[in-house]
Amino acid sequence: MAKKVKIVVAGILDTKGKEIQFIADRIKAAGGAPTILELSVGKEAGWADIHVSDVVKKIGSSTNEIFSMERAKASDIIVDGATKIVTELLEKGEMDGIISMAGSMGTSMATRIMQALPIGVPKVMLSTMTSGDVRPYVGTKDICMVYPIAEVGLNKVTRAVLNNAAGAIVGMASVPEVEKTAEKQLIGCMMFGVTTPAVLRASKYFEDKGFDVMINHAVGSGGKSMEELIADGFIVGMLDITTHEIVDFMLGGVLSAGPDRLTAAGKAGIPQVVAPGGIDVINFTTPDSVPAHYKDELDIPGRAIKVHNPTVTVVGTSLDEAYQIAKHIAGKLNKAKSPTAICVPMKGWGAYDTAGKNPDLGWAEDCPAPMWISDPERKEWSWRSQYFVKGLRESIDRSKTNLDVLIVDSHMNEPEFADLMAELLDEMLSGKWKKGSHQNLPEIVKF
Repeated sequence: MAKKVKIVVAGILDTKGKEIQFIADRIKAAGGAPTILELSVGKEAGWADIHVSDVVKKIGSSTNEIFSMERAKASDIIVDGATKIVTELLEKGEMDGIISMAGSMGTSMATRIMQALPIGVPKVMLSTMTSGDVRPYVGTKDICMVYPIAEVGLNKVTRAVLNNAAGAIVGMASVPEVEKTAEKQLIGCMMFGVTTPAVLRASKYFEDKGFDVMINHAVGSGGKSMEELIADGFIVGMLDITTHEIVDFMLGGVLSAGPDRLTAAGKAGIPQVVAPGGIDVINFTTPDSVPAHYKDELDIPGRAIKVHNPTVTVVGTSLDEAYQIAKHIAGKLNKAKSPTAICVPMKGWGAYDTAGKNPDLGWAEDCPAPMWISDPERKEWSWRSQYFVKGLRESIDRSKTNLDVLIVDSHMNEPEFADLMAELLDEMLSGKWKKGSHQNLPEIVKF
C-alpha cells in the first residue's frame, strides 16, 4: 500500500476555519494525511492539530501576549514559530508538502513560511491576492499560487476550486522522485527576450563541455534567485549576459532585482563575465504605466517607447542614463574578489538596439530598432554604448589584476560575441585566464 503523503494545511482559523477544514478533508479524500497548523492572530480556535499556542511557544511567547498586540506584530511572531515547526516536521520526514488559503494577512504569513522551505518541497497558496502582483508572496521560491475566486465561504464555486487545490498538493507530494543522474557543475546565466540568441549560444558552449546551465529570466525575481543560488554555492561560474534589472532598479522600472544585483559572484569568489544586455530599456507594464516624464522626453537621444506585448512596455535609456549605469556597475565589479570581465558590444545591446533589419539579431523590420541611436562619428556603433564606455573609463579600477574590460566591435546577439564571453569564462574556470589575455583580438578596441 502506498504511503500517505503528509500535508500541512496552514491558516488563520478564526476567520478561515471552515475553508481550511474543507481543504484538509479533501486532502484525506485524495489519499493524503493532513495536519492543520493554526496561524490565527485574533483568537485560538481550539481544534487545530497544531494550535497557535504551540506555535508561539516555540519562540517563548504566549497567546495572551500576541492577542494583545497589533496584528502585524503578532503575525511576525506566529510566522517565526510556524517556520520552526514546519522545518522540524520536514527534517523528521513528517511533512511532504504545505497548502494554505488566506486573504492578504494570511497570504503574507503563509508564504513567508513557505519561502523558508527548500526548493522542491510542494507549496500551494490559495489567495485572493493572486490576481495581482505576487512577487512579495512568491519571492524566489517555487510557490504555486491559485486564485480561489472568493475570500471566504463554501459554495459550489469555491468547493470546486479548493478541491482541485487539495488534489494538486497531494499529487505534487506523491510524484515519483526524479531519477538520479550524474551531478554536473552549474553555470549561471541571465536572459531576456532581447538577448536570447547570445544566451542560447553561450549556454550551448558550456553544455557541450559537460556543464549544466541555469538560465534565469531577468525579470527581478530571476536576478534575485540567481544571486541566492550563487551565495548558496550552487553556481561555479556566471555568464551575466543580461543585466537590465539594474536599470529598472536605478530608473524606476518594474523588473528590479534590488540593490544586491551583481554582487554575489564577486563576494563568493566565482568567476563572472558581464555584459550590458538589455540595458537599452527600462521596463513597465501597460503603456499607461509609463511615467509622464519619460513620455515628455521623446526628443532626448535614446529615449523611445515600444509596446513589447500587452503587458510589457519598454522605454529607451538616455545617453546620460547609460553613463550613470556604467558607473554603478563599475562600482560593483570593483569589489569583486573573483576573475571578472565586462564585455561591451558597441553595435547594440539587444534586439531593440539594432542598426537595421537583421532577424539573426532579433530585429526583422525594414528600419532601425526603436532603441537604436547611432554614434555621430562612427555610425555603425551605438551612441549609447559610447556613453557607457565613458562611464566605465571614469569608474573602473584599472589597478585590479582580476578585473578586465573588453570593448568589442560587435552586436550583443552576434555569435562571435557570445563565443568570446563563453571562452573568457571557460578560461577563468580552468585557471588559464589572465587580465588582458584577449585584448589583442581584431574585434577588441582599446579601452
